[in-house]
Amino acid sequence: MTPDYYEAVASAFDEAAGSYDRLYGTNRIMAWMRGESLALLMSALRPGSRLLEVGCGTGEEALALAAAGYRIVATDVSPAMIQTAQAKPQPPGAPPVSWRALPAGRLAELADEGGDRFDGAYSSFGALNCEPDLRPVARALARLLPPGAPLVCSVMNRWCLWEIGWSLVHLRPREAFRRARPGWRPAGLASPQGSLAVPVRYYSPGAFARAMAPCFAAKWTMGLPVALPPPYLSPLLERRGRLFARLEALDGRLRVRAPFRGLGDHFAMVLVRTEAAP
Repeated sequence: MTPDYYEAVASAFDEAAGSYDRLYGTNRIMAWMRGESLALLMSALRPGSRLLEVGCGTGEEALALAAAGYRIVATDVSPAMIQTAQAKPQPPGAPPVSWRALPAGRLAELADEGGDRFDGAYSSFGALNCEPDLRPVARALARLLPPGAPLVCSVMNRWCLWEIGWSLVHLRPREAFRRARPGWRPAGLASPQGSLAVPVRYYSPGAFARAMAPCFAAKWTMGLPVALPPPYLSPLLERRGRLFARLEALDGRLRVRAPFRGLGDHFAMVLVRTEAAP
């Protein structure tokens, strides 16, 4: 992909960087998703591992994992996001996080530098949806990870049951199935100037697993969330704590079961590096 594409994506996230934590940190669904994602990462990645984060944003997960003893190299397409992350206080006694402005499509540059390989990698909340082609990303990650190493990704899903149902009830059929259309689709990114359009590709779990093969094999998938609505519908539950708790409990039962694990706003997938050559 041309540098112009990454410059455009970086520009959008640069514009949102200064207000990102304020706008998204107060979203109850997003906060819940972050907690679930962090729990999954800590269960799938060996304590003390040296990890690569792809698409770190403002560094919330990197700093939380560093506080738990993980050694993190965190990358992002947006220099402003990296600057925002670097400005945050390092957890006391934690291994220092290494920050780097680098898009996922250029991870081969990291591999070309040599050095020790990582024990695992992760990419959360749709960073890989912004990539025009996942195959070179998978090959670069395969060079950076040894066989058997875990890769944990949360990806914006092609089929969101809540979005389909909500849009159909409100007589908006085009919105109901907007993610299923082929090619690039605009996704909203909150900023002080309003919603910015960022181009993304939506994936089903199967399509994502195929895009990462043969260097990576999918081992486990869950919907994130399934019974709870997407973050943009969080206002529905802001003052309905009892309903939130019921939907959260239902989510825990449904999200790893077929077909529901493939019907969330995102899906989280644990993959393993295979023996296949990059």
